[in-house]
Amino acid sequence: MTPLVVAEVVLALIVLVIVGALTFVWARRRYISGDGRPVMLCARRDGEGDRWRLGLARLSSDRFEWFSIVGPSLRPEVAWVRGQLDFGSVSPLSDPIPGLADPVAVLGSSGAATCEFAFVPAAYTAVRAWLESSPPGYKANVA
Repeated sequence: MTPLVVAEVVLALIVLVIVGALTFVWARRRYISGDGRPVMLCARRDGEGDRWRLGLARLSSDRFEWFSIVGPSLRPEVAWVRGQLDFGSVSPLSDPIPGLADPVAVLGSSGAATCEFAFVPAAYTAVRAWLESSPPGYKANVA
């Protein structure tokens, strides 16, 4: 094989790997949002000194689930039951988070576990409304 043919084969393989990776990311995102459940960009960090990790937050009737933005897993990295999740007060973030325009941060807790979330303001409003409302029959005896 001539060097030109080898270079063409290597270039074709690189393009194939890039297209395959992008196709996988797209297909994974479609699978996660699957049956029409709301999915939004959301960053998460476990402690004040930790770095923000960008991911996808998914809401269902009874769970708030967080998926890492990259990775092969089709299961949520962490999930919280709706009735046990509590959000504190919201505060604007001065640190930029790539992918989130004008993010706001909120401390979330479920039992002993706590972590901080960052959303765009519209996504935060949607999650807060989901958290404060309840579907028919859910916690029906709450006054």
